[in-house]
Amino acid sequence: MNESDSQKTKQSVRLKVSSRVARIVAGRDDRDQQLQAIRGQLDLSDAERMTLLVYFGQGADRELRLETRQALELFPGEQLRLLATDSGLHPRLLTFLAKRYAGRHGLDTLLIANPSLPDRVRHDLLAAAHQNTEDKPADRTELSQGGTPDENREGVDSEDSNTETSEEPDPAEETESSEHLSKYQMTMHMGVAEKIKAAQTGDKEWRGLLINDSNKLVSSAVLKNPRITEGEVYAIARNKSTNDELIRLILLNREWIKNYSIKLALVMHPRTPLGNALRFMGVLTEKDLKNLVKSREISPVIVNNARRMLLAKDKRR
Repeated sequence: MNESDSQKTKQSVRLKVSSRVARIVAGRDDRDQQLQAIRGQLDLSDAERMTLLVYFGQGADRELRLETRQALELFPGEQLRLLATDSGLHPRLLTFLAKRYAGRHGLDTLLIANPSLPDRVRHDLLAAAHQNTEDKPADRTELSQGGTPDENREGVDSEDSNTETSEEPDPAEETESSEHLSKYQMTMHMGVAEKIKAAQTGDKEWRGLLINDSNKLVSSAVLKNPRITEGEVYAIARNKSTNDELIRLILLNREWIKNYSIKLALVMHPRTPLGNALRFMGVLTEKDLKNLVKSREISPVIVNNARRMLLAKDKRR
């Protein structure tokens, strides 16, 4: 395949995006909005912003490419981890995360556990992790002193890539990663009953793996684990691909729904019953209500109710 054929193949790949992302991409007359989107200054979801970064990173505009590179480097690790666990994210975006952030932010193990990650990419991550555990310290030192390898980052400007340096692996992180990978491999040979037991009694790594299990009995068992944290519950509630049974179980836990962030995530979740979502809106701040009004990803009923609540607040002033 020659270079022109390769470019045609690349251009033929299309991602389904929201109407707002499409408008920003097409907004040639509104460059400021494009820069704001890249810098994270617009009310976009993490998935929408990452989609834009992938697009602008491949574009012909040098300034946008450089802004994109900086934005990708500064993208918060916690938000990257949430994206890595989102099974509703497009496989090509998951593949981009795997290539762009390989070995960083603990994403590898989360991506491997994501059922939407293409098998070939999962195989590459597993192979790389296995290789890392076998590498001698001298090999890692030689690599770090000899300059950065070609990372083959998809969708990111490769110009001036020699100025970037790779991070020295943390031995503690490697141990944790290896342990997590072995657990992932174990799940491939476990029955439903064994998975349920691991979900109910296992540590955070087990919970992170099994919450994405296709069997609802297994994923639901994670929420019955006494060691699960509110931070984990928030991540589950914030994930738009979380199934209705998990949402139901979260709603049944009085302690969890006292948490403001969890309430807000439930209001915005498409599988939260409208009655619950409307009731939780009563405690939302004015700022969050305004964000709901501007959102294009939630039910029109929620949007209209947020608008009515804001009007009522204005009248009381």
